[in-house]
Amino acid sequence: MESLFNVNRIPDSRTKLMTALYFPFGLALVIIRLFITLHALLVTCLLPKCAATSFILKTIFGVIGIQVIIQEDGRKDKDAKVIVSNHVSNLDHMIIDFIIANITPDIVGLSSFMQWLTGFKDFGSSKGADVLEDNIRKFVGESKFPVLLHPEKATTNGAGLLKFMSFPFSLGKVQPVALQATRWPMTMAVTTLTSNIYQDFLWSLFVPYTIYKVKLLPEEECREGESVEEFAERVRKNIADSLGVPLTEFTWSDKQEFVKRLEEEERARRQEEQRKAMQKSTESLPSNRSVSDPELQRMVQQVQDVLPDIPAPAILKDLEKTREVDQTITNILEGKVLSETTEQSKSNLMDIRKKINLDIAPSQQKYGDTTFHRVASNRMLSLEERKQIMLETARQRYKEKHGLV
Repeated sequence: MESLFNVNRIPDSRTKLMTALYFPFGLALVIIRLFITLHALLVTCLLPKCAATSFILKTIFGVIGIQVIIQEDGRKDKDAKVIVSNHVSNLDHMIIDFIIANITPDIVGLSSFMQWLTGFKDFGSSKGADVLEDNIRKFVGESKFPVLLHPEKATTNGAGLLKFMSFPFSLGKVQPVALQATRWPMTMAVTTLTSNIYQDFLWSLFVPYTIYKVKLLPEEECREGESVEEFAERVRKNIADSLGVPLTEFTWSDKQEFVKRLEEEERARRQEEQRKAMQKSTESLPSNRSVSDPELQRMVQQVQDVLPDIPAPAILKDLEKTREVDQTITNILEGKVLSETTEQSKSNLMDIRKKINLDIAPSQQKYGDTTFHRVASNRMLSLEERKQIMLETARQRYKEKHGLV
């Protein structure tokens, strides 16, 4: 599924660097080409829809960097009333209209002005799928212009074909069209997973060239004994073979689910980043209540009188939990308080422990047995004895300093 869509328009760091360097020139191109595009809109207003108008528009779009190349024309009768094509960008209907004048239904519910501006026609999509299909079916029977439909119902990057919906193939003879689109000279996506027609068009004005390669395959009709679904699958295979891409079992609804999943993952990622940032900020700074609490500040000073090399924020953080000077001193000497602080603080703690041992007279340094016991429990007993000496010495110094003995 992921290989069928481009999540980002600019794929890699190298292209990002090239785009940044190219940006001033691209911006100038957009401004100039927008003025030229106004001439294209003027043509659509003054001239009727016909082959000559399509040729003029194709020429104008060639000037603004959107090149249309017909690689193959396998048409015979040229009387098909339905055109079906794969969907590689939001500009596909314009590209095909330059070659075969057609009418493209609006299936997303644009306003009347935006329908005129983008070349879509209202077939009542806002009233439901049944009304839309009935109006298209009626139009096919009455109009001299063919109707362009995209059976995939969603854009891809052209790496494969989604499953076709069967409705277009129930309307009679169809004209299959195979599309490919690339940028030049930048390797930039023509469309992305969530882009719209306006974004695709502006990026086409920004880059030097956007090249559409078109193959007009022979017209196809439903064979005797062939179901509409089988007819649709046969045409899909012909288009895929022409493009040299695989058929997939994914549908346009799978793309919608994929978009929702990516949005949920992105939302969860941002929430996790915000949570970590808030947690880091909270851990690095003491709470306002703790800073303004005179009792806690007095206790911090008492601990620093005994252990002057320990940072005040680390002492305050532990005192918020213990609310006891003696317990915080014990935690510091056991290494619990400084487990998440700097290496310098850990070094200071080692110096403190050395000083404590040096202050004890040799006759009082009862480290237990001087031999290395084979039994682990005996070795642990000696370690506990040394720890108790360290803790007792620190407590004694604290009591002597504050006249508690």
